Amino acid sequence: MRTTVVPAQVTTVEDRIAGSLTFTQIVLLIIPLFIGTAIYICVPQRMHFGLIKGTAIVIEIIFFAGLAIRFRGRIMADWLVIYLRYHLRPRQYVFTKSDLTARDFEEIVIKKKSVSKKTAQKEVKPALSPTLSESMQVNALLTNPKLSVSLKLAKKGGLDVSLKPIKD
Repeated sequence: MRTTVVPAQVTTVEDRIAGSLTFTQIVLLIIPLFIGTAIYICVPQRMHFGLIKGTAIVIEIIFFAGLAIRFRGRIMADWLVIYLRYHLRPRQYVFTKSDLTARDFEEIVIKKKSVSKKTAQKEVKPALSPTLSESMQVNALLTNPKLSVSLKLAKKGGLDVSLKPIKD
């Protein structure tokens, strides 16, 4: 019985249409036929072959045949795309201060209307951020080896913090 080896990565294998030519190579070789026909028909002295028409057709055939040549596993059209993407990309990154990354924002005060008999308005007060001295005091309390810190969740989403001295 005859066996055939199937490559493990089928997605990287290019389909060969005719001989060792892929679909893109065949398309790159057919495009000059259409362009050459258009040049022959549309350039003045229509339907007559001349020196200018012949050189234009030969130049575009050489160009597209050059794009269809395979070099290091890729066709030259792919290498041209890689080269153009590399040279057309920006070379410098401009830092803008309007970037929103790592920015502190103040909380907005929102007024809510209650749906009760009274038309009283409730104000939502923003959480105050501690000053530097307050945060240093809290840090000193939390890192004090003589105190035990315990955290418990309250019923309405709060947090109960208790500090107890450690007995030696």
